[in-house]
Amino acid sequence: MTLTASTRTPAAGGYTPTAKVLHWVVAIFVISEIIVGLSLDSIPDGPTKNTIYDLHKSTGIVILTLMIVRLAWRLTNPPPPSEPTLARWQIGLSHAVHWTLYLILLVMPILGWAGSNAFGAPVPVFWLFEMPRIMSENKELSKQILAVHATLGFVAGGLILLHVAAALYHRLFLKDAVLARMT
Repeated sequence: MTLTASTRTPAAGGYTPTAKVLHWVVAIFVISEIIVGLSLDSIPDGPTKNTIYDLHKSTGIVILTLMIVRLAWRLTNPPPPSEPTLARWQIGLSHAVHWTLYLILLVMPILGWAGSNAFGAPVPVFWLFEMPRIMSENKELSKQILAVHATLGFVAGGLILLHVAAALYHRLFLKDAVLARMT
C-alpha cells in the first residue's frame, strides 16, 4: 500500500484509513486463529491435522508481521483523542485493553514459533519457506511454552469479547461515535 494523504488522514474524529484496515485485517486473522486453536485438539492425528497446524503457524506469522506494522503505525500516527463522553475510568480501561491486546498479539505468535521449534517441528509459512529456528529441540520446554501460548489465547479471547461488548454498548445504548471511529 502506498502511503498517500488519504491513507494518512483520518476522518473527523476517527482513525486513519491505514489504522482501520490494519485493525480489521488483524481482527479477522485473530478470530480465525482462536477458532482453529480451539478446534485443534478435536481433530484426529494425521495429515489433515498437520496441514491445519501448518496453516495455524502460517497465520500466526502473518499476525506477528501485521502487529509489528500496526504497532509501528500506532507509534508514528497517534490515535484520535478519546470521545468526550467517556469517563476517565473508561478511557483507562480502553487503553489497558488495547495495549494488553497489542502485547498478547505480539507475544503469542513468538511463543507458538518457539514452542513449535522446541517440539522439533518447523514453522512453515504457507509452504513457501520456513521460519528460522529460534529454539533448539526440547519437548518438555515445548509443552510449557505451548501451554502459555494457549492460555494467552484464552486471555486474548476474553479481551476481544470485552472489546466487542464495549463497542456494541457504545453503539446500541449510548449511541455515541466510539465505534464509528474505527469503521
